[in-house]
Amino acid sequence: MPARIIDIAKEASVSQSAVSLALNNKPGVSDDVRKNIVAIAERLGYRNIVPSENATIKLIQIAKHGHIINEWHKAFINEYMEGIEIAAKKWNYKLEVSFFNKTPIEEIIAAIKEIDADGLIILGTELNTYELNGFTEIDKPILFIDTYFPLSVFDCVDMDNVDSVFKVIQYLYSCGHRKIGLVKSRYETRNFKMREFGFREAMEYFSLPVQEKFIVCVDPTYNQSIIDMEEYLSNNSELPTAFFCMNDIISYGCIKALKAHNYQIPADVSVIGFDDLPSSSITDPPLSTVRVSSHKIGQRALEKLVDRIKNPQDYIPENILVSGKLVIRDSVKHI
Repeated sequence: MPARIIDIAKEASVSQSAVSLALNNKPGVSDDVRKNIVAIAERLGYRNIVPSENATIKLIQIAKHGHIINEWHKAFINEYMEGIEIAAKKWNYKLEVSFFNKTPIEEIIAAIKEIDADGLIILGTELNTYELNGFTEIDKPILFIDTYFPLSVFDCVDMDNVDSVFKVIQYLYSCGHRKIGLVKSRYETRNFKMREFGFREAMEYFSLPVQEKFIVCVDPTYNQSIIDMEEYLSNNSELPTAFFCMNDIISYGCIKALKAHNYQIPADVSVIGFDDLPSSSITDPPLSTVRVSSHKIGQRALEKLVDRIKNPQDYIPENILVSGKLVIRDSVKHI
């Protein structure tokens, strides 16, 4: 069996990260420790995989229908890209980007098979679990971001939706809200499923009943979410004191529809979103929301993929979840 980083670390009595730094000539270990690690590696016959000048990581953006991955989320996706690019430079990889828009999944997989890259990071926001089987045909290291699949054979790095939504409900509860509604997406994604799961779990934690009459299903695009929310408001005279919306785009549509029906935000109804898009700080009123650590997710994804490339013999699929931060603005009323 080939020597592994863990074998070198054990014999050198150092951490695996120290071995990685030494073998890749990175700062963080002393010269004596570096020399000892290199000597042990050579003696054990370890073959360090060092990226060449042309080493490339490919970011694949997939928009199956565009109801979630669209122009509204461009800034959000750019933050992922910036985080990935920062880490790619650190590890001497070049980052390239490909985009598939409303392309059949079979054609996407066929095209990805032809891509010349050392590893692939796939923006899997709009993908479903059953679509993953096709990606097992691709003979390259693959990692998914902005989604995760518990039973998958792939690495995934995503936001911690359940923990983040708990923070939302905890904040609304602390503000005195006891009747809390959910505005969810008509198009399901893994993230949206986990946000609804987190909503129901948090409501149960605070002994708050989930009233189905306060659950609204809308299209996640801005214009259609307004239409769908207005239809709901036209047929329902009783509202909760607060709505949690599954993302900021839905929040914007929700607020627009509420105002059109002469509700004041937050005097009559509070609204809180998820994503902290740049425009959320300048809406009327400024939107309380969850800030996703997009940079950190991007960097962590690249680091995990590089580890997979360099240590294929140690590969065990992981789901890595990164917590979000609640951003409090003016769209929630203290009752």
